[in-house]
Amino acid sequence: MNILVIGNGFDLAHDLPTKYTDFMEWLEKEYDILNYMEENGLKYSFPRNLFGKSESKHNMQNNVRRDLFKMIKNNTWIEYFMEVKSDKDETWIDFESEISQVIQSIDDDMHSSTNKNFTLNDKIKYISNEFLKWKYSSWIDRAMYQYLRDDLVRNLDRLIRVLEIYLAEYVEKIDISKKSPDINEIDIDYILSFNYTHTYSKLYEVSEKTEKERMNPFDYIHGEASLKNTKITNNMVLGIDEYLPDKRKNKDVEFIAFKKFYQRIHKQTGCRYKDWINEIIQENTEYLENIRQKQLDFDKNRGLGIEGEKTITQLKLLKANPPRHNLYIYGHSLDITDRDILRDLILNDNIYTTIFYLNKDVLGKQITNLVKVIGQDELIKRTGGSARTIIFKQQKDMEPIHMDR
Repeated sequence: MNILVIGNGFDLAHDLPTKYTDFMEWLEKEYDILNYMEENGLKYSFPRNLFGKSESKHNMQNNVRRDLFKMIKNNTWIEYFMEVKSDKDETWIDFESEISQVIQSIDDDMHSSTNKNFTLNDKIKYISNEFLKWKYSSWIDRAMYQYLRDDLVRNLDRLIRVLEIYLAEYVEKIDISKKSPDINEIDIDYILSFNYTHTYSKLYEVSEKTEKERMNPFDYIHGEASLKNTKITNNMVLGIDEYLPDKRKNKDVEFIAFKKFYQRIHKQTGCRYKDWINEIIQENTEYLENIRQKQLDFDKNRGLGIEGEKTITQLKLLKANPPRHNLYIYGHSLDITDRDILRDLILNDNIYTTIFYLNKDVLGKQITNLVKVIGQDELIKRTGGSARTIIFKQQKDMEPIHMDR
């Protein structure tokens, strides 16, 4: 079985604008349009000359733009991100990092006192004007923190819908002119996508085995972008990793709605990759049982005669051809926010992992992140010696699509 894991670097390799900064630039333009229309009393009538020379770039159906503006308007998270713009040239991890810092900040404040008097630290000051009013009142009780939490959950759902519209309405309509020869050369059975886009299915094929058995080869572990969705039906996951210690994580669940594992369950993204892992484990179990049976047959006839020679030949052949399953990781930073999924795959002793890297800087970051994901000892064991199960491979240059077979 060949499994391909793709992260946002896969889309970036195809020249798609899916960086944090790309989305923020687009969002600021839409935000300016919304402000202009409100200042001029335009109720989403969208006059033809509204966008001037850039009109084609904003060619969006009226109902979609109405939905977009409803999600943008008075959105606490959007206002926060615009206030604390990131200079990083990163992907959605920047969102996750900022959200995590804010949530942990509020959580710390909630649990910092033994009485009902709470304090606000600097990280929260941009989050809510309403909350700032409470800061200067004589006391802030837990109910007010819960109000802020509920407001942040509601506006996170709205932010995710805005991101979905950006991807489905803008990014997915861009013509892609090149493909990866690395991916093109692999006979892929299954694709585990951390992306919301459908880049792989547009450009690449799956194995004949997968096609023949009519299996769904895709697991969009963080959901898929679609204009058909609404804020309610959207299944995109944009959350944070578990930050609480073991003693607290199952007890203090006030902010569980922000965590990725909760969102995956709540939005029913599927986790189909676990079925693939079970299939691999089952195949290996059957392989070991075959060896055991052949060994019993050999012991029974004591290896004598024609049957004994036949058995030992079969036994040698079995041992020389164990099941081999390959995991290919392309465009994923191996960030700790996806630790649980990556560990399930990489630490499976029946899987051999190839991690593609763009350049030496990216390789360094991937190695560092992988230490956080599987630990230093596992990384050393799996990358060295004849029994290694992890290799790093530099990506080949992308090729124009017309050059592919």
